[in-house]
Amino acid sequence: MKVQMTDHCAKLKKVLRQQAAIAEFGTFALRELDLMKILTEAARVCADGLSVPFSKVCRYRAEHNDLISVAGYGWQDGVIGHVLSRADASSPQGRAFSSGEPSICNDLQKDAGFHLPPFYAAHGIVSTVDVIIKGSDKQPYGVLEIDNDQQHDYDQYDINFLTGFANVLAEAVTTTFSVEALRASVEQMKVLVEEKDRLLHDKNIADLKLRQSQKMEAVGQLTGGIAHDLNNILTVISGTIEILAEAVADQPEFAAIAKMMDEAAERGAHLTQRLLAFARKQPLQPREVNVNSLVMEAANLLRPALGEHVEVHMVLSGDVSPALIDPSQLTNALLNLALNARDAMADGGRLTIETGNAVFAESDASLSSDIVAGDYVTIAVTDSGHGIPANILEQVFEPFFTTKDIDKGSGLGLSMVYGFVKQSNGHIRIDSVEGRGTTVRIYLPRASHFAYAEDLVPTSPLQGGHETILVVEDDSLVRKFVIGQVRSLGYATLSAVDAAAAMVIINSPQHIDLLFTDIIMPGAMTGRQLADAALRCRPLLKVLFTSGHTENTVIHYGRLDADVLLLAKPYRKLDLARMIRTALAVEAQLQPVAGGGVGLIQHTA
Repeated sequence: MKVQMTDHCAKLKKVLRQQAAIAEFGTFALRELDLMKILTEAARVCADGLSVPFSKVCRYRAEHNDLISVAGYGWQDGVIGHVLSRADASSPQGRAFSSGEPSICNDLQKDAGFHLPPFYAAHGIVSTVDVIIKGSDKQPYGVLEIDNDQQHDYDQYDINFLTGFANVLAEAVTTTFSVEALRASVEQMKVLVEEKDRLLHDKNIADLKLRQSQKMEAVGQLTGGIAHDLNNILTVISGTIEILAEAVADQPEFAAIAKMMDEAAERGAHLTQRLLAFARKQPLQPREVNVNSLVMEAANLLRPALGEHVEVHMVLSGDVSPALIDPSQLTNALLNLALNARDAMADGGRLTIETGNAVFAESDASLSSDIVAGDYVTIAVTDSGHGIPANILEQVFEPFFTTKDIDKGSGLGLSMVYGFVKQSNGHIRIDSVEGRGTTVRIYLPRASHFAYAEDLVPTSPLQGGHETILVVEDDSLVRKFVIGQVRSLGYATLSAVDAAAAMVIINSPQHIDLLFTDIIMPGAMTGRQLADAALRCRPLLKVLFTSGHTENTVIHYGRLDADVLLLAKPYRKLDLARMIRTALAVEAQLQPVAGGGVGLIQHTA
């Protein structure tokens, strides 16, 4: 029993020493940005953690398909920076690199499959362990190797330590590369800023925007990106330390070591928290996103947070292109904008979300260095609140700037949205008038033509139904097209050429679930007036409007002519199908509004 306790304590002491080595290296990597110093320190700490005399880091060279030693510990001159090995199974390093699994060799002399360079024999190397160092993309950085001049049976604790250490080293290497790229970007930005200042010195407003952009880019990209990478490392370290501390709580000697490790990790955590305070950045996973679908899903999340006093309205363009964006972060951005809008409408009001397409020409880009010409997808979030004074409008994207009371907000909401949009190669604009409301419009990069084509022909069947839809459209070609599309989705259809013909059907015993009507039609009644009259006859009737006039979808300071669910022309079948299902699923009904129109009132639950 005593022998077992001794063995247990020895293993526990070894694990604590190895975790302390990881913590030591993590703390070092937090404050050091020189790659060679990081690699050299990694080799030293790793060798010390496993009590071996030699270790080295090998970097993969894709152009030669080999591994070159770039840093090490314990070696004579002529090894580091010179020794090469193939990135295949002919060497211990190559086997680990090509397989992605740890390569353990307890006796090099017995492993006849390796072609070993002479320096192994010169140093008396007998056993090796190699693990892969992952990279920032699909290509690994290289291999971490420990070497021993004695035979040694490495246990699972040793392998776990070496693998965990290699993962921490990979994060540090990736962070260093990111910092170097950011430094180059910042230096390039400084050159551009100086050039712009010389050309636009007499334009104070443009100069102010340029300095603001420089500050936001530097703060948002540099501090946010680095802090997040380092926080990932510290999460692993801190969590492991917490488990170990609990396990040795009744052993004062080990508890003291665990406490020291925890304090070191906590200091690193404080550093990252200060960095993240300036820019809340998340790792982005951009993909092709149907913006209309995402907005509708986000609206469902918004309702509980906004409260019953805020009405939510959506104006979704039927021909909106797919965006190349991280969907989860876009949802978070919309939530932030919506909560800001809610706070601006203390007595209740209207929140409107609009989607569409936009194109920035070269002439637009020449007006501001912040704009890149190209195709974009737009999302506008508009409130009917108190608005923002003109003298502080330029400051709203700055971190910690807020006009709210101290306990009402951190001032990071809009700055987080700004950082996300800029990181996604997009743009953001805010327009506001005191007493009339605010519109925040974000411009997202449009997905490629390939992506657009895939969205036109979805891989899964469109969602249809068996309800009855009355289509009211004065243009015969459009009417026939719409009827064909609606029928292809499984619905039964009725049709009318104008409002008068539609009222004949509405006043008949014919069952109708949804009125799908154009807004602008010839005759005495518009589409909105038709809906108003139809609801007096059929209070439970659902209504979906459509229009080919963009002025019907323009939002000014959060005020729409009528509260409607609108499918703007032109639209695709996919959008038609989704909007029909949305209209049919709405529990609240269309009701008359001031001015003779009708609206779809979407009360928050």
